[in-house]
Amino acid sequence: MNSKKSAFRWFARLRNMLSPDTLAEHTRLVKHLASDYGIQVIEHDSKGNARRWAKAELDLIAEILLLLGPTFCAPFRTQPIRVWIDHTPGGGSFGNGWLRVGEPGRDSSVLYRIFLHESTHASNEYRGWPYENTFCTRPGLDWQRVEGEWTHPRQQGRAPQPGTWETLPVDSRDVSTAPGEDLAEMVRYYVHSVRNERTWLWPLDLSKPPVYLWDTSPTRFVYVRDHFLALPGDHPWYKRLSPDIEKQAAANLA
Repeated sequence: MNSKKSAFRWFARLRNMLSPDTLAEHTRLVKHLASDYGIQVIEHDSKGNARRWAKAELDLIAEILLLLGPTFCAPFRTQPIRVWIDHTPGGGSFGNGWLRVGEPGRDSSVLYRIFLHESTHASNEYRGWPYENTFCTRPGLDWQRVEGEWTHPRQQGRAPQPGTWETLPVDSRDVSTAPGEDLAEMVRYYVHSVRNERTWLWPLDLSKPPVYLWDTSPTRFVYVRDHFLALPGDHPWYKRLSPDIEKQAAANLA
């Protein structure tokens, strides 16, 4: 009973805050995300942890999903994700169909980066973990499963093995702690590099353009481009490497 009263009071406050036109636009955006992308925007819960989304935040998520494309978003249409912004700041998470974003405050890039990372986990999981099950052990990606544990020659938290491995700088090491995290970082680095968002790519040599990462990780980026996102050639995020590198990356992923 108390939760019903709380929900009623919340909705009453919301109606008082918004004009009819603004409320209609807010409702339209929420329905658009649900119907077109399978993203269910959660704006209140029985514990009072979730908060209402701003229009700019809804617009941002719609833009991200449009550019990530139909291959990335397709599984959400049959198995929706519930996305909510927590009043409490601090990171994000995904599990059991729920994607949490810690309060981003006035920095919309926090919402952008967390949603990009966690929705990659969701898309990978809903598609049956294609990276782990099909691709991550191939040359250029170089994961191995040893006694039930994923290992990589340049894995974060381990002494890096010598060799000319394709790598991504992640938290001062080259790849993350497991294939799923490696994939989420891959997508993040791919998107930020092609959008020239160098300040969001730490650690990054700011004397070089963000796309220099393609020189160190071509197989990873071709995997994101052609397999995980399956971007068409006319997509604004589509970038090709030299013919020789494209040929080698395609052979690694074949």
